[in-house]
Amino acid sequence: MKLKIFSIITCFVLVTSSCDFDEDINVSPATPADVSAQAIIPAAQAGLAWVIGGELVRISGLFTQQMEGINAQQADNYRYLWVPADGDGIYFRMYNAVLQPLVIIAEKAEAEGSNHTLGMAQIMIAHGIGSLTDCFGDVPFTDAFGALDGNFQPGYDTQESIYTTIQDLLDSGITLLEGPAGNGPALGSEDLIYGGSTASWVAAAYSLKAKYYLRLSKRSSTAYSDAEAALANAISSNAGDFQLEFGTAPNESNPAYQFSRDRGGNIEIDDYFFGLLNGLNDPRREALLVEDASTASGYTITLNSQTYYTTIDAPVVMTSYAEMKFIEAEIELMENADTPAAEAALAEAIGASITKIAGSNDAAYVATHSALAGLADDAARLEQIITQKYIAMYSNGLEPWTDYRRTGYPNLTPVANGNNSFNLNGEIPRRLSYPDTEIQLNNANVPIKDGNLQTPLWWDN
Repeated sequence: MKLKIFSIITCFVLVTSSCDFDEDINVSPATPADVSAQAIIPAAQAGLAWVIGGELVRISGLFTQQMEGINAQQADNYRYLWVPADGDGIYFRMYNAVLQPLVIIAEKAEAEGSNHTLGMAQIMIAHGIGSLTDCFGDVPFTDAFGALDGNFQPGYDTQESIYTTIQDLLDSGITLLEGPAGNGPALGSEDLIYGGSTASWVAAAYSLKAKYYLRLSKRSSTAYSDAEAALANAISSNAGDFQLEFGTAPNESNPAYQFSRDRGGNIEIDDYFFGLLNGLNDPRREALLVEDASTASGYTITLNSQTYYTTIDAPVVMTSYAEMKFIEAEIELMENADTPAAEAALAEAIGASITKIAGSNDAAYVATHSALAGLADDAARLEQIITQKYIAMYSNGLEPWTDYRRTGYPNLTPVANGNNSFNLNGEIPRRLSYPDTEIQLNNANVPIKDGNLQTPLWWDN
C-alpha cells in the first residue's frame, strides 16, 4: 500500500500542473491526463503526516523543551530565534502538498458521487488548516486555492472564522461518512490510515472536534461542554488512533527517522524532558530514550533512529485515544468539578499511553500519577494532568505547545538567550511569524509583518 506514495505524487503533479504546453506535441497514451480522487489520497495523507510528524513536532518540541536544538536552524529555534524565512517550508508543504491535493480530492469526489471519500477529505482539510492556524493565527483558506484562476494574493481568514470552518468541515464529514456511499468509487485500500473504514473516520472526526473545542478553553465559555459532547463518539481505544504508519523501504520512511538519520546532530533530547522521564522513573523511558550503559542514568540524550517515534516505520500520530482521555480528565476537573472522575480518566489516559509506547501497562506508575485528590487545589491538579499529557504527547504534533499556551503547564523556565529582535521579552513564543514568501509576495494581506513571536493568537487571548 505504502509503495504507491511516490508514483501517486507524480500523478498529482500531472493533474495540477499549470504550465503551458504545445498541444501538437505527442502525448504517450500511458501518461494519464487525469486521475480519480482515490488515486490522490495516499499522497495527501502522507503529506499531512510529513508536516505534522516533521516540522510541527520539531517546533513544538523545541519550544516546550522536549528537544534541544544544538546546531543550524534548530539551535536558533530552540532559543526562540524564528525568522520569517523559517516558516516558508511549513506554509509551502501544508498548502502545496496537503491542502491543495485534499481540495482537489474533495472536488473530484463530489463530482464522482464518492460521498465517503469527500467526507474523509473534509476531515483531513479541517486538521490541516487547524494545524496551520495554531502556528500562525489568521491564514488564507477561503481564497487560498485560486492560483489556477489567477489569484496569487489570497486574503486571510481570521482565526475565529477558521475555527468555525474546522467544526463545519468535521460536521459535514461525519454526515457524509454516516450516510450512503454514493454512486462513485468507494473509499478503500488507497486510504493509508483506516483502509476505508467509515466508522473509524467518524470517530477520528469527533476526536478532532474535541481537540479543537478544547483549544478554545481561554476564549469560549462552552469550550469544555462542547468538547465533552464530542468525546461521546470519539476514538475509544488505542486501536482506533488517527495515525499514519510508515514502511521499511527507503521511500516509505517516517519523517523523524529521516531527520534523525540525515540531521540528527542538530537536535537532542532536552535536559528538562530527559530529567522528567528519569526523575519519575517513567516506564516509557526505554522506548523514548537511547540506552547507554556508560552514563549514570543508563540513557543518553542522543536523538537517533532507534526510539519509538524515530524508527523507519514509526507512526505519525495525529490524535489518539490517550489524548481523548486526557481531554476528558481536564473537563471533569475544570468543568464538572468531579475529581474522582478526573482521576479515572487520567488513569486511563496514562495507561493507554504507556501500553502504546512501552508495550504493556504499569499499574503502580498509573496509580501514583493519576492521584489528584491529595493535591493542594485545582491548579495543582491541572498541572498534574497536563504534565502527564506533556509526556504522552511527545512527538504528537503541536499538542505540548498548544497546551502550554492554553494552561501555562508544564511549568517551564524559558531558555537562556531567548531575547532577540523577534522575541523581545525572552519568553516562550506564542506564535510563529508569517513566512518570508508571504511578506514579500502577499504583503497587503499579511496581518502581522513585524515577526513578533509574542503576539498571542485569537484563542490565546
